[in-house]
Amino acid sequence: MLVLAGTLVSPARADEPEVLPEDSPEVQRLRALATQLGDEDEARREAAYEALTTLGPDDLPAIRARVERLRRGRPPHNWAVDIMNRFRRRGAGPQGEPPDVARGALAELGRRHPHAREHARVLLMAEPLVLWRALDRMGTLEAQRAAFPLFGLDRGIFMPEARNWLRARGPDLMAAAIYARSDANRFTRRWGAFAMDALHADDPGRAIHAVSEAQLPDVLRAYAALRVQSAMRVIVSYVNSDRRAVRLAAREALAEYGGNAVWVLRTAYRNTLGERPDEALGWRGLSAAIYAHGDDRRMESVRGALERGIAARDAGDLRAMRERFDEVLSRVPELEHPAPVAEGYAALGAHHASEGRWARAGWAYRRALRLDGANPAAVRWRGELAFVDARAEAEEGVFDEAAFERVLADDPEHEGARAALASVARPSLGPARGDARARWGIAAAILLALLGLGILWRSPAPPRDDFVFDTTLGDTLDETADTTLSDSTLPG
Repeated sequence: MLVLAGTLVSPARADEPEVLPEDSPEVQRLRALATQLGDEDEARREAAYEALTTLGPDDLPAIRARVERLRRGRPPHNWAVDIMNRFRRRGAGPQGEPPDVARGALAELGRRHPHAREHARVLLMAEPLVLWRALDRMGTLEAQRAAFPLFGLDRGIFMPEARNWLRARGPDLMAAAIYARSDANRFTRRWGAFAMDALHADDPGRAIHAVSEAQLPDVLRAYAALRVQSAMRVIVSYVNSDRRAVRLAAREALAEYGGNAVWVLRTAYRNTLGERPDEALGWRGLSAAIYAHGDDRRMESVRGALERGIAARDAGDLRAMRERFDEVLSRVPELEHPAPVAEGYAALGAHHASEGRWARAGWAYRRALRLDGANPAAVRWRGELAFVDARAEAEEGVFDEAAFERVLADDPEHEGARAALASVARPSLGPARGDARARWGIAAAILLALLGLGILWRSPAPPRDDFVFDTTLGDTLDETADTTLSDSTLPG
């Protein structure tokens, strides 16, 4: 258990994040890019840096695996300190600004090191900083938490960078700071304490006003995950927010407190409904009444239009249905119960597709999925969207056979995709310009093949990518060479 500003909290409960095996292709790709950071060629170093720092959320499981590998077999500590100081000097910015250590690391990697071991150790120190830059650019809570293991590398040598990270991002790191406060690693907990103090996060009523709307749902869930009792009154104030993401996050967060929130909910019930609650109501009954009241109030201005739209849908009048549903969404863009409206737009998409209006069908299916991507029929809607998009491209003369095959992989009985593939031997889906495009495509392919032969004829040597060595040396470091490096080439 933890004590936060006099408030009893419990450690966060979170699902274990996904970590890929070290031998997976995704992790091996990151390993090869990390090796390329140390290449003699400046263009190759820059290309590797750009590739690594622009990794996306889909790469998080591979990044976690790589970070876990980097935690093992670190350089001797005095080497780590010396190399890190080089990075900071080389990344120094304007007076008073923190250094850009990732760029400083890249500059240091461009130096010629007298010994291969020294170069490998520089690379070991550089890779975490480059991966950290990628995590920072993603900007999501999941990515921010993936950076936590870096704080404790080399006995906390990265802690100054962690503090500078907070100074640069401010309240955008508030949810991460709350989770860090109960992390298993002592360096991460230390950063969490520093961050919460800097952001005044131990006073939820004060801190929450500095958080952007985009970050607010994560912050509400973070407070609830740690059972911060003083955050309950703040969380309950958002359960009927006009923004659906915030509203759902607040309701999920309040459910984490369960019966501990009953007294806060009683007060909210009186303030919302204007009457005293029944003494027999528990926290579930109280919260349900509060939520229903807010949902009714929010939908009051559009209830008539919504009901008329549903009636028109049931009667098969899709034109009138769309007019009414468009009116509803123009006034309440985020519906609490979007299924009837989403299903109406999906029906509109099917109607347009049946008449060959592929672009309109795609628009309708996209709106249905945006409104209710969790609908039981959403899988079918996605398949139909892929089909109508492929048909729209075919109308323009671009026949994507693989797209139709993907539709059939999800729905083997899809008649439209079957018919499209059956016609591939006799293309008739597009106008005459499609034949011209196809001829130009064949000509371009032949030209590229000839150019490729020319390149191969002139370049018999294998590319440098064939040579990959592991930047993580494991237990092979020679500790007898454990001396502090000198660097007389750097200013100051």
